Amino acid sequence: MGAILSSIRLHGVDALGDITPSRADWLTSHADATDLSAVEVERLWRRFQQITGSRDKANLYPENNALPEELSNDIFVKNLLKHFPRLRTDDDAISFGYFISVMRWFDEANLHRKLEAIFQYLNNGDPIDTTFLVKFFKHIHPDMTNDELKSTAAGAMRLLGSTETDQLNQQQFVEGVLKFIPHDELAELLDFHIIPTAVSHETATLPDLPLPPMMTANADNVVGDDLVTDDQIKQLAVQTSQKHWTKLILALGFLEYDIEAYKARNNYNAAATIYDLLDLWREQEGSLATKTRLREYLKISGFEKLVKILD
Repeated sequence: MGAILSSIRLHGVDALGDITPSRADWLTSHADATDLSAVEVERLWRRFQQITGSRDKANLYPENNALPEELSNDIFVKNLLKHFPRLRTDDDAISFGYFISVMRWFDEANLHRKLEAIFQYLNNGDPIDTTFLVKFFKHIHPDMTNDELKSTAAGAMRLLGSTETDQLNQQQFVEGVLKFIPHDELAELLDFHIIPTAVSHETATLPDLPLPPMMTANADNVVGDDLVTDDQIKQLAVQTSQKHWTKLILALGFLEYDIEAYKARNNYNAAATIYDLLDLWREQEGSLATKTRLREYLKISGFEKLVKILD
């Protein structure tokens, strides 16, 4: 995957080295450099903040930064980050510009290219054999016995058009997957959009991008009565839990991965999950976690009747 991702054009974001997150044009400059929409860049900036654990870090250091718990224990996520392009001036750093460029690639790449990337990612570009698949399935199914793992790996090799004693190169892997998995099912499995399809048609109505806290005019006016309170997010969590609440959470900038992680953390209690995610949004946004902004998110998510909770 490293070879594939290294081919991504990065010269546009390389020119942003002198721009810091404290500048008012931080998001719009990255949008211009990558041809992404401002809404897409804002969403990815929130994800980047979650990964770095900071509101103002422009670079991610996967080997040094403590990743969020749900990511730090995921060997596949950690391996994926190893393949991201690094800054020419710092071999350990993944800049925000590089991060969103890779995310754009995943959004736009066709099935064939994604499968090539998966092959490179799985075994660092080396041929895949039964021995590798046994180790791979062990990570996915830790409770399987060695005999079950060997049988599963051998079966996978046969389904991909090889034998348990042979190896699969990239072309064989791609052709085998395309032949074995129906196109529509494969497309759904590998589908990735920066803005989820469920809310993409509403992105044009998302609230305008706010200025960073230190650049916001009359910031003192934001603090106080207009900030969302704990009692209000508790009420919203209960009220939205009986409806299609994921639409609101996605509009706030979270990903499906976040939703699933917090569902599991809260034993699939919808109200508790919503509360935790709203509370996290409030913490991340700081002085920008206002009733005014949340009202807009409620409206575009179909919860107009709940706006009164924020009065």
